[in-house]
Amino acid sequence: MTSEQQELLSELLTNMMETTPDLEDNKNYGQEYLDRLKLAGENFLSKEEFEVGQIVKWKTDLKNRKLPRRHQPAIVISILDEPITNPNDESGSPYFLEPLDIVLGVITDDDNFLTFYYDSRRFEPYST
Repeated sequence: MTSEQQELLSELLTNMMETTPDLEDNKNYGQEYLDRLKLAGENFLSKEEFEVGQIVKWKTDLKNRKLPRRHQPAIVISILDEPITNPNDESGSPYFLEPLDIVLGVITDDDNFLTFYYDSRRFEPYST
């Protein structure tokens, strides 16, 4: 794509965003949504204590990364004494200043074992 095409596409998308009404503005959120929101908040605020070698999974509604998959078990590789944060993400990003304090390992779809950094508040012990 040429730079001229990129500029045109960018301009079109900007115009669409400015002229398209936000359909969410008039959405009515019912009790089911409010209950789910409260539960997600409570789950996020309740921090588990993990050990290296422990098997974990995402807490309900707290998955914010591609891996591990929603119900896929992961293994705790390391628990960091000092969380790592990424100050480069903008404040509108869900990753802005997220404290990454646990390293988990997963086996990917192509059978590779990879490790990633996560916010441990989003995980719970895995049970079969």
